[in-house]
Amino acid sequence: MKYKYLIALLFLFAHLKAQPITGEAKKLEFEKNRIIYSGDVKLTRGESVLRADKVIILLNEEGKPAKLIATGNVLYTEPGRKATADYAEYDLGKELILLKGSARVEDERNLLEAEEIVYDRAKGTLRARSEKERVRTLYIEEPQK
Repeated sequence: MKYKYLIALLFLFAHLKAQPITGEAKKLEFEKNRIIYSGDVKLTRGESVLRADKVIILLNEEGKPAKLIATGNVLYTEPGRKATADYAEYDLGKELILLKGSARVEDERNLLEAEEIVYDRAKGTLRARSEKERVRTLYIEEPQK
């Protein structure tokens, strides 16, 4: 019975944003309100890939993903963008992404490094902060034609 419930939850998760998600890891655990991948985790949705040592998917009361937490060697890639950190958290309801610990986001022409980066997708805002080191950015302007 537990496995039927897990398959149903994975099915719901796979249809998040109408694209299937493939999960791979050395170990998978299911608890009442969470799915835990551990050991060389790789989650893929379309051209987006999340890699980490461990990924926890917290589920809401309806069994749908509410929050995703990745720890250890976090690497997220999508076409034209790459992000790394020691810890990453994505609140799906609030559309809030948090990167902590050697956080770095780079795209084709720009770079942002900080101890902590918070991106609010809903509001379109970004905050970066560091206490031990300074926030570092690199912007390369495109040549004018």
